[in-house]
Amino acid sequence: MCCNVSHQYCCVVIGVLAIIVGSSDLGYRAHLLATYGLNRWILASVIAWVLIIMAAVVLIVGAIKKITTLLLIWIIFVLLVGIAQIFIKIVLFTPAKNIHPNDAYYILASGFIILLILLVFCSAYYPYAYKREIEEEEYE
Repeated sequence: MCCNVSHQYCCVVIGVLAIIVGSSDLGYRAHLLATYGLNRWILASVIAWVLIIMAAVVLIVGAIKKITTLLLIWIIFVLLVGIAQIFIKIVLFTPAKNIHPNDAYYILASGFIILLILLVFCSAYYPYAYKREIEEEEYE
């Protein structure tokens, strides 16, 4: 184990964190849809966050009940939808140069994208480590 961290506890924390982050971004994107009208990229982001929130519930149940199939579903799902979400964020954060002439916008936007990349791969690592831990316990 890495630094004596309970992988089960980390999976539950990742699931709760995904629900919190997803709900906050989902609320903001819903506000943008209501304010500025229909935009297919914002709508795609909303749909992706709804799917991630539903999958986070699957992760929490799989971590508590020690069901490796549910953990594997989360791992595959978070990688596919998370990478799609990263692509959507890149499209949403790169407007024309005349809209945001200030360089601080681009620095902040790239920081958010880097944070999302880190979140996606950490969200896949800990459930995978917990899945392997459960499988090792079964074989012993």
